[in-house]
Amino acid sequence: MWSELPEDILTLIFATLEVPDLVRAASVCSSWHSADTSLFDLGLWKQQQQAPCLLYTAESSSSGDSTAGLHSITEKKPYTLSLPDPPIRNRHFIGPAYGWIITADELSELHLLNPITGAQIALPSVTTIKQVTPILDENGLVNRYHSWAAMNSESKPPDIYGLSELRD
Repeated sequence: MWSELPEDILTLIFATLEVPDLVRAASVCSSWHSADTSLFDLGLWKQQQQAPCLLYTAESSSSGDSTAGLHSITEKKPYTLSLPDPPIRNRHFIGPAYGWIITADELSELHLLNPITGAQIALPSVTTIKQVTPILDENGLVNRYHSWAAMNSESKPPDIYGLSELRD
């Protein structure tokens, strides 16, 4: 019965919720999760100030590499979020904007991640940057990068970075 509520009505209701309530609502059933995702796609997510939440990963998590913790400061309560690969535990968080987080994986590739909906967008590869060139191993796999400073690309030899070092 609850799963049969029209998505447009659910989306309007979800637009008024704080992040912890939105996480709970999206986990009720697949149609509610779909309404939650539509909320972000349509740009209807609550834009006014909300209490911040802390997003984190933990080495000792028994839930796996693709889960993150979300701690609600107002509720003083943690939530567990399932996120898409690459594993969140192996990523660096670069910065947030409008409910999305920019992350860099073990190959220094960038992703936009919405931790509430689980939506993810792969950004163009670091190798599309003119000053970054991949170094391949004997199997043809990227194992390091050459990187030139934009101003010194003609006169100075490139710096060499390991796969995860370019993101630092």
